[in-house]
Amino acid sequence: MVSSLGLRASLDDILAPLPILAEASPVFTAKPSKEAVAVPIEAAVSLTEVEDEIRIPAEETRPSVVKSYSPRFPISSENLLAAIEAQMHEHLRPAGNISLAPMRALPDLSKHSEPFEVKLSRLPGRLSKNTVYLSIQVENDEGVLGNWDIPFKPALYSEVWFAKRYLRERELAASSDFEARQVDLLYEPDAVVATLEVLQQHEYSRDIRPGQPLKWSDLAERSLVRKGQVVDVIAYQGMIEIAMRAKAQQDGVRGEMVFLSNLESNKNFSGEVIGEGRVQVTF
Repeated sequence: MVSSLGLRASLDDILAPLPILAEASPVFTAKPSKEAVAVPIEAAVSLTEVEDEIRIPAEETRPSVVKSYSPRFPISSENLLAAIEAQMHEHLRPAGNISLAPMRALPDLSKHSEPFEVKLSRLPGRLSKNTVYLSIQVENDEGVLGNWDIPFKPALYSEVWFAKRYLRERELAASSDFEARQVDLLYEPDAVVATLEVLQQHEYSRDIRPGQPLKWSDLAERSLVRKGQVVDVIAYQGMIEIAMRAKAQQDGVRGEMVFLSNLESNKNFSGEVIGEGRVQVTF
């Protein structure tokens, strides 16, 4: 029979903490590189001395001024022309991108650095195919660099709609009928700029041949009610609202009055077009 005291003593011996070893500084080893050179013991420097050599100065001891090199970007003719075009666009805000072709050489400002500012005077009220004369002043951090009067040939580029197929009068305009091409609106002033909103609100007022630019004269406001179409009619008489159906006797755009025919009595009456296939009548 084994004594419980003996068993407890055995467990205590097993679970007894290991003896505490004296702390030792960690040792790191590194594989010597091929370029490593043996150094005599006499030339060895203590770790403390090395730390003194490479210690980074505290934040408060660092110099407050740091010298840095700022690159110089000379004013190029391309950037000068782009700045002049941007000023023209800001002033006129046309439906397209302004392009200016100088009729004589722009001033050479390569000895001066960016950033710079361009100021224009003698600005036209609108662009045309005619030559435009601009008074230009250029200024940077040195001050005003000069004033010049320079003639330009203007252009106004934008994407417009070109018909891809033969389009029939009274067809609803759709983007699938067209492709967008860039043209100078100063030579095609009636061309329709390529936006979906324009097509959604119009129909063709005449036949259009393929390959032709779409012009405003080719479009008519879209009819929301068409002749022979059965439309929804909302009739008001005082506080009473009556819904019915009727046949349109003519085309009509939003806000236009059209004649209608009652489907049951064939009685004719008129109403105001208020939406797609919808007419409002007030008695």
